[in-house]
Amino acid sequence: MIKSIITYLFIGVIFTLMVDWSTEYARKKGIPVPPEAEFDNETRLFAIAIWPIGVVYFAYGYFKERLKKNKK
Repeated sequence: MIKSIITYLFIGVIFTLMVDWSTEYARKKGIPVPPEAEFDNETRLFAIAIWPIGVVYFAYGYFKERLKKNKK
């Protein structure tokens, strides 16, 4: 049971790091990043706790943009 909880939280940490890194990468490439995309520590803890929902939203936005670019 405790191993499952630790694994869940570890995946949440990895997901949160990926979001932080991708936001920073987008900013370096000149892509506009909205201010609400910035994570503070409270938001990071929240994202770690509910990372599966974040993955769903990320996948939705990613595929939505990919499909939009393919239609052009």
